[in-house]
Amino acid sequence: MNVVETVEAYCRQHSLFQPGETVLIACSGGPDSLALLDILARLRPDYNLRLAVCYVHHGIRDAADEEVRFVRQEAEKRACPFICRRADVPTLAAQEHASLEAVGRRERYRLLREEKDRLGAAAIAVAHHQDDQAETVLLHLLRGSGLTGLGAMRPQTGDVIRPLLSITRGDIDAYVKERNLMPRHDETNDSAQFTRNRIRLELLPALRQYNPSIVGDLNRLAQIAQAEDDCMAQWASRLYEAHVKPCEGGAGVEKKWFLSQPVALQRRLVRLLCRNATGTERDIPFHYVETMRELACKGAGKQFQTGRVTAYTTKSDLCVVVSQGIKGRRRTKS
Repeated sequence: MNVVETVEAYCRQHSLFQPGETVLIACSGGPDSLALLDILARLRPDYNLRLAVCYVHHGIRDAADEEVRFVRQEAEKRACPFICRRADVPTLAAQEHASLEAVGRRERYRLLREEKDRLGAAAIAVAHHQDDQAETVLLHLLRGSGLTGLGAMRPQTGDVIRPLLSITRGDIDAYVKERNLMPRHDETNDSAQFTRNRIRLELLPALRQYNPSIVGDLNRLAQIAQAEDDCMAQWASRLYEAHVKPCEGGAGVEKKWFLSQPVALQRRLVRLLCRNATGTERDIPFHYVETMRELACKGAGKQFQTGRVTAYTTKSDLCVVVSQGIKGRRRTKS
C-alpha cells in the first residue's frame, strides 16, 4: 500500500472519522502536518469530509509570521477554511514559572478546542507519527512511567485523532518529496533545550546502533502496553463497582478484601478511589499510591493527607476522600 492507502486503512480500522464529519487539522507548515493536510484533503471526497485548518502562533518565533501566510496558502489550495490563533506563550510561561514546552502545548490544545467547538467539528487531527510515538515511549520510560505511560499516544484521545501513527518520519519525507510539497522548518526542533528534542536528536540515534528497528519495536511495545492497560483498567473498574462503597467526601473499600487482591489491582483501585474523590488521577504520584496501600495493613485511625486527597482507616475500611471532606479529623501518622 502507498502512504495514502496506509493512512486511510488505519483511520478506518480505528474509526477516526465518519462520513460527513468536520475535522479541524492542526497545521504548522512543517513536513508532518503539511503531509497530514495533503493526505486528508485527498481522502476528503471518499468520506465527504469538511476540513478546516488552524495554525497556532505561540509568539515565540519571528518565522511564525511567514508560516502563517504559508499555511493559509496551503489551506486555500485545498479549499479549506483557515484560522490563525495566537497565544503569548513566553509571557504566560514567565508568569507561571513553567516551561515554554508545557505552556505551549497547553495553549495549543486550548485554542484548537475552542476552534473545534466553534466549527462544530467532530475531531482535531494532529500529525504525530511512529517516530513521535517512539520518542514518547522513551520520554515516559525515562520518567519512570507505568503501563499507561508506556502505551504513549493512542489513535484517538478524546477529541484528538492521530491518522499518521500508521507511518514513519521516513514515509512522510518520501511523501513530501513525491508530492513536491515545500514544508517550512521550525528551528526550535533543533534545540537541545527541550527534552523531547534531545531524545530525537541524541538518544534515538544512539539506540539505533543497538537496534536498527528501534522505532518499530517501541511502537509495538506501545501497542502491547495499550491493550494490557485496557484489560487491567476494565478489570479494576469491575472490582471497583462491586466492592467500593461511598463515604462522606469520597469512597472506601474493605481492607481485608483489598489486601487479598494482586498488587497491580490494589494500585489501580487506589487511583480510582482518588479519581472518585477529586475527579482526576493527576498529582497522585507512585509513592502516594504506595503509602495509601500500606494504610490498609494498619488499624483504625491512621491517615495520610496530600494537597488533594486524604486516605484514612477505620476498623474495617480504607477510605479516600477529598481533603477538605474530613476537616476536623485529627491527623495522625501512618
